[in-house]
Amino acid sequence: MKNLTTSTDKISNILQWSSSVCAIAGGVILASNTQISSYGFIFLAMSSSQMLISSIRNRNTVMIVYAGSLFIFVDCFGIYRWILQ
Repeated sequence: MKNLTTSTDKISNILQWSSSVCAIAGGVILASNTQISSYGFIFLAMSSSQMLISSIRNRNTVMIVYAGSLFIFVDCFGIYRWILQ
């Protein structure tokens, strides 16, 4: 059982770091105010979804609500509004 916990911790750690990188990239792209700025929402959605998966794996209810609400309401709306429409 210890190996499963260690494996989960490693995966969650990787997801959290990857989420941070995607959030920074998405924020910079969005803030650049260029023709490709709207694609920053894709990176932000990737960030939120990775944090949501990590939070579910760790059973962190507060972060599940936070990451889930960001992913569903903000990032998906941004993708719909700025890319798909």
